[in-house]
Formats: sequence, C-alpha cells, structure tokens
Amino acid sequence: MEKKDIKKDILIKLAIIIGIIVAVNIISNRVFTRLDLSKNKSYTLSNISKVIVGDLGDKLEVRAYFSDNLPSPYNNLKRDVKDLLSDYRSYSKGNLNYVFVNEGSADESNAEFENDAQKFGIQPVQIQVMDNDKLEVKKALMGLVISYQGKSEVIPFIQSVNNLEYDITSKIKKIITEKKKKIGFLTGHGEYDYTKWQTIHQTLMSQYDVTSVDLSRNIPVPNDIDVLLVAGPKSEFPEWHKFQIDQYIMRGGNVAFMINKVIPNFQQQIAIGDPVDNKLDDMLFSYGIKIDNDLIRDLQCSAVSVQTQIGIPMQVSYPYFPMVSNINRDISAFKNIQAIALSFVSSLDLQAAQGKDIQVSPLLTTSDRSGKATGFFILNLEQFQNLTKQAADTLFNQKGFVVGALYSGNFKSFYADKPAPSDTISASADVTKQERFNESKKPGRIIAIGDGDFAHEEQRPPKDNITFFVNMVDFLADDVGLAEIRSKDTSESPIEDTSDGTKRFVKYFNLIFPPLLIILFGAYIWNKRKINRKKLQS
Repeated sequence: MEKKDIKKDILIKLAIIIGIIVAVNIISNRVFTRLDLSKNKSYTLSNISKVIVGDLGDKLEVRAYFSDNLPSPYNNLKRDVKDLLSDYRSYSKGNLNYVFVNEGSADESNAEFENDAQKFGIQPVQIQVMDNDKLEVKKALMGLVISYQGKSEVIPFIQSVNNLEYDITSKIKKIITEKKKKIGFLTGHGEYDYTKWQTIHQTLMSQYDVTSVDLSRNIPVPNDIDVLLVAGPKSEFPEWHKFQIDQYIMRGGNVAFMINKVIPNFQQQIAIGDPVDNKLDDMLFSYGIKIDNDLIRDLQCSAVSVQTQIGIPMQVSYPYFPMVSNINRDISAFKNIQAIALSFVSSLDLQAAQGKDIQVSPLLTTSDRSGKATGFFILNLEQFQNLTKQAADTLFNQKGFVVGALYSGNFKSFYADKPAPSDTISASADVTKQERFNESKKPGRIIAIGDGDFAHEEQRPPKDNITFFVNMVDFLADDVGLAEIRSKDTSESPIEDTSDGTKRFVKYFNLIFPPLLIILFGAYIWNKRKINRKKLQS
C-alpha cells in the first residue's frame, strides 16, 4: 500500500472516530441518562418524583438564578442543577421546562439580574473567593423559582445538590396540591411543644396543615386530623381523654405513641430513673401494645461528653443511649435511614398482640449485645467504665430488644363494654350525643416507641432522628413517596459492635497474611529463576 493510501486510510479512520465522539455527545445531551452505582441511588430521580412530574396537568416552569464564575465548592453546582432539572424534564411528558435566567454575576454591573431574582425572594448570599492570592467576599445568586398556574414556590439558596431532589419535588407537590392533609399534636398532658421543634415544624408545615389537639371538655379529635401524634406525655390521661383517642382510632385514625416509661432524675447524688405512669397502659394493651417498665442498655450506643480531672471534655460511650441500626427497612419510608439515637428507652412486649387479630412488625430493635434494667434504675455513667470482659458479658448478654413497633389492622375499642366517660367541667360537650364505635371502621395504623425524646430538638438529636420522625408522619399519613427522597441523603452507617472472636481474626489476619503473601511470592520468583538457570545450564 502506498504512503498516500496509508495516510488517507488513517485520516478516514480518525474522522470516523471524531464523528462517533461528536454523535455520542449530541445524543447524550438530548437523551438524558446516567449510571448510578451509589448505595441509595442518590443521583437517580426517585419514582415519586417521576410520578409527580409525569402527572402534571399544566405547564410548570422552573427559573434558575445562578451567578457565573462561582468559586469552589460551588463551581460545579450550576451544572449539577441543570442535570437534575433535565432529568425532571425528561419524565414530565413535556409539561416541565426550565430556564437559567440572565446568567451573570450579582454585582453592580448586573443589577437587573439581581433585582429580577429578588422579586421572587431570592436574595444574594456572600461567599468567600480567593482572587490574586487574596481572600475576598463576593455576592452570588443560587436559587430556583417554581411556577404553576399563577402560583410560585421558591428555593432561595442551593448550597449543594445532596437533598435538592426532595426540595424540588416537595415544592412541586405543594404547588399542585389543592388540599393538604392535617397533622395533630396532642396537648394537655405535658407533651412537647412541637412549635419549638423548628426543623420538624418547618418540614411538616411545607407539606401538611399542622395543629394542636386539645381534648378537654369532651371535645373529640377532629375528623379532619389524618395523623395524631402523642409525643412524650408526662402527666396522667383522664378517662374522657383516653375515650376520645380511642374513638379517633375506631374512626380509622392513625396514631404514633412516643412514650417515656422512665425519666432521668439528676437531683440526687446518684442519678436514678423515675418511673412514669400516664395511665395509658390499659388502653394500649387492649390494642395489643405493651411498653414495659424497664430501661434497655446496649453496647452499640451514643457517647456523652464528660469532664476529665484536668478539665478537658472527653466523649464516653453511654449504654443507656442505644444507637439503633436494626431498622425495619422493608417499610419504604425507613429504608435509607442508617441509625436512630435513643435515650432511656423501654422495650415493647410483642406477645401482648397475640390473639387480637392485629399485625405487628418490629420497627426498631437494639443490637445483639443488649441488656435490660428493671425495678430500681441507677443511671450513673461510672458503672459502665472499666468493665471487665466478664462484667460486660453479664450486663450485655441478651439479643435485640424491640423498642419500636408498627401495629396495623382493625382495632377493638377499649370502651366497647363500658359507659362513655365524661369530663365533669361545666360547659363540656355531651358525649352521649357523639357517634360511638366499638371497633375500627377501617384498618388503621399505630406506631409505638418506648422513647418520647428521640426527636426533641432542644437536645440536638442527630439528623437521622429528625428524618425518621418526619418519615414516620408521612407513613402514617399514607404519603410515603417524599419520605423515600428525604432519607436519600443520610449519615453514614454506624460501626456496629463486633465479637471478640471477629476482632482477633481480623487482627491476626492483618498481622500474618500480608507478610506470608510476600514470602510466597518471593519463593515463587526464586523457584522460577532456579528452574530457568537449570535450563540454561543444560
């Protein structure tokens, strides 16, 4: 073959390769797809997002306001947002479109861009930039406006794409939903004030109507309450309050009981646990729910901060703060949650549901290195310090305790064969005029957890605790889809406690195997060279 033909052949092949690369790039820009190998499919649009944008009945527009030339770590943010919006658009059947409005920098030279963003509530934020070896503060815009049928929702600042799908989908769901479901927090028995739970309150308010429920004067739980939350009551429930909760359940209402059976008392020299009796046990037992008067300790636990003798704070594991990673992930609302940090938690006796025609599913279970305290509760940290192996095996010799469970089915009324109790306060409603049910009108759900404090935000719980609480509400409200997205971005899985045998195996494996592998490899090379020398000599 002549040189000219060879050169021509090379050029043709090169042109074909370049053409293929260009075609692949054009197709990839028009046909949006990706290979997601992450554990939680963090970079794949969830099914609920696909369904919501696929069912849009009208045109929806997303306006993105992003400044140009953003510094690290925001420099790739605009591209990531564009990729996510392209994903939404591809599943919207042509009803969702997005536009990046007047891309530029939010400075004096582009005041129109900034003013346009501020009309929708997107304010410039200050970010630090290294310019000419100097640390400078500049303004930047990073927000979205979602518009649908004359209504708008705003995401004013996007710091990362970690939880952006939840933010966008929840805003779209909110803007297209005509009537929200209603969540009720029970009050009047020392329950926690949910309005002080800032993150939980804001998250629930974006999706539901949230209100308090007062049962005084024989006022029933309103019929429009979809989920009733009983969060950490501290005082006794009068019978007429219990009757109204019972009848709410009989009407098909879903309830979460988060109950403390023992609360810490640090007023004494020795920290002890005081039992709590809120008079709910008999009613809960009639539904198959029994929260025991005990405290569960677990070697897989959270740490508390203590002061050393020289005044330096030190983190020490505290077994009465179990870190529960055994979560029922068959329930989609909780499948991506790694672990829940509990405190002074009591166990549930699932045997109480036998014979009541109720389906029971463990929700939270402690580790296989657990123990149980009953009777008199001593809470001092010192009792768990410097434990011998024998002492640890004695204290933590029981396998997982169920500390949270789901009960579902048709419940029987606790007051089926009893007269309806009534509040004696004047001007109370006449309970005899209320419609009464002796069993559930339809199947319902009850979640019981032996810890009323796990989502108490004043105690600064981990993010997964907050996510679990909100997802629990979604599950009880039959609104699980967003829960799956919300728990995509969660903390790393905790390191679970391993047995001594496993620790010894790993230790000696790492000590012996690498040197042995090198010796065997060296022996193989030496033997190979020896054989080659013999061949050469012969």
